[in-house]
Amino acid sequence: MVAAMPRDPGVEQLLAEHPDAVATTAQRVRSTLLTAHPQLEERVRTGWHSINYRDPRAGFVCAIFPGADRVQLVFEHGARLPDPGGRLSGTGRQVRTLEFRDEGDVEPDVVVHFLDLAVDLGAALRAR
Repeated sequence: MVAAMPRDPGVEQLLAEHPDAVATTAQRVRSTLLTAHPQLEERVRTGWHSINYRDPRAGFVCAIFPGADRVQLVFEHGARLPDPGGRLSGTGRQVRTLEFRDEGDVEPDVVVHFLDLAVDLGAALRAR
């Protein structure tokens, strides 16, 4: 069993700046990430207005970006992740995003699927 990493107490303060629906959605995404991968290090980045997640083997994997009316889960190497269903958005060369308008949009199986892929990819990239 993997020991859970300490959680950043700044999350509550960051989310307090948002409407309840956004904060609740972000907390659901957060809970899904941390339940699936308790080894993730969590760190609030106030300059980026994000909650960042780092895996001990894979490095920086993803970040939650709460916005005015939605939450984005951004995968650092998302452009390299297989996405035959077209769930990820973005057209840049590196990141891809899952976007959630409300708590009901958060499908834990989808989030965990992409998180698993992102951790495996990050670990493989760092092992080179």
